[in-house]
Amino acid sequence: HQDIILNPKVVIEVLSESTEYFDRHKKFSRYRMFNPTLTDYLLVSQDLPEIEYYARQSDESWKYNHYLGLDQIFTIESIECTLSLMEIYD
Repeated sequence: HQDIILNPKVVIEVLSESTEYFDRHKKFSRYRMFNPTLTDYLLVSQDLPEIEYYARQSDESWKYNHYLGLDQIFTIESIECTLSLMEIYD
């Protein structure tokens, strides 16, 4: 399999109608269970400027943030990367 990710820190999924359910549920569940290096999981909408961002906490829970609109800016702290939805959707 050439689509296997080994030791990811951040995974960004661009959602489509055909993969959205799998990406949100089964794939994220598998990442949480089998990838201890994963710290951040982002779901990016194709249809509108919307990002759902899950960040692993020190107690192994996941913090959820929702960003909607081109004026939104957020930081993926684990890789020290600040992104704006304006740039992402340009």
